[in-house]
Amino acid sequence: MNNITWVRWKQPLFIFIAGIVLIIASSEMLSFYLFKHEVKRRLDNLHYFYQDRYLSIGGEIEQLADAVSFTCNKNDIALMRKHIEESPAIQLIELHTKDGMCSIYGNNSELVKKLPNQTTINDNKFAIESYLHNRLKITINDERGMFIVITEPFEQVFLRSELCKDCYAVELHVEDQFLPLFEKEKNETYFFIASQQFTKRIFLNVYSTKLGITSLIKADVIFVQAILCIILLLICLLLGLLKGQNSTLKELIYLGLKNKEFIPFYQPIIDSSSKQVVGCEILVRWIKKNGEIISPNLFIPIAEYNGQIFELTYDLLNQVSADIGKFALKHPDFYVSLNVVPEQLEDDNFAENVFKILKNHNIEANHIAFEVTERTPFTKIKKAEREINQLKNQKIDIKLDDVGTGYGEFTFCFKCTRLRY
Repeated sequence: MNNITWVRWKQPLFIFIAGIVLIIASSEMLSFYLFKHEVKRRLDNLHYFYQDRYLSIGGEIEQLADAVSFTCNKNDIALMRKHIEESPAIQLIELHTKDGMCSIYGNNSELVKKLPNQTTINDNKFAIESYLHNRLKITINDERGMFIVITEPFEQVFLRSELCKDCYAVELHVEDQFLPLFEKEKNETYFFIASQQFTKRIFLNVYSTKLGITSLIKADVIFVQAILCIILLLICLLLGLLKGQNSTLKELIYLGLKNKEFIPFYQPIIDSSSKQVVGCEILVRWIKKNGEIISPNLFIPIAEYNGQIFELTYDLLNQVSADIGKFALKHPDFYVSLNVVPEQLEDDNFAENVFKILKNHNIEANHIAFEVTERTPFTKIKKAEREINQLKNQKIDIKLDDVGTGYGEFTFCFKCTRLRY
């Protein structure tokens, strides 16, 4: 069957194509997610290796403030030098008093430059601003004087080889204040990517442009998309392979009924004594639109198994009733015989549905007979008896089709005698 392959793989193919389109359409979202994950991982590493440096600055300066005399004498300078040697985060310290200033290089050796137009954020008694070469300038006020601290260079989130120009920005935030460490360009649009705690109250925020996201993570996106495509392909192949012939034929039968592809063929029934045609047995043939004919041995068992035999029988009965309408009026004893299965005669609505079809075509019930096939046994004898009695009361004959070829053995026939056919 040419269509079986198509029907079997139609749904997996549709799922695969839809999945590929979805994977391609989600490239931007995937890039953003992967980039955000990568930045968060790097921030976590920075947090793990460097956060203690900056968290310790305040405590270190407070210890130093308790130790110095705020006179910039030799002992004060020595204490600052010792502090620089021991601190992992501080590179330079200046002490400003009411009488002058000093640093680790001696009295009146002011090395910290005052940069113009600097943004400052305040965290309690700390004032923080950016300084040269990715360092921070922290001003710490004490009632006896003021310390100016220059930190070690701030670790970058990205390597220079990874950067595209003006693609990302980094800022320190404390409440509604922010300090740009790597500034945003005015003409660029930046997206918030991730945040990490810098001190107890200050957070480090990372921003990036769309170009920055795609340029850094492009190879990862291609790799992930390739993996997703492979997984999607495997799932679709599995769906197609697990979709057995029964399921495929069920879809084909559904389409065949919808397209009116099941055609009744009339095999004459001849009275052996009179040699006259008294009726016809209905043989269903499935003729596809392309002219292909499908054997009943292929689709009848599947239709019975899937319950589609009901709709198939009703479809045939409608066609037959339409075909014999005028002929039946001229030949009152003529009848047509259709095959049914025990399951149909055990259905509470079967007889009622048959009567409705005959009424719609103005066909007398005596022109119809049903032959019960023996591929499956009766399991609900009482229900079958009620349906058969309804049919027989309207002069519809019930017969056995090919007695003895299936379940039509003596025990089965004995059960059927109580049904009076």
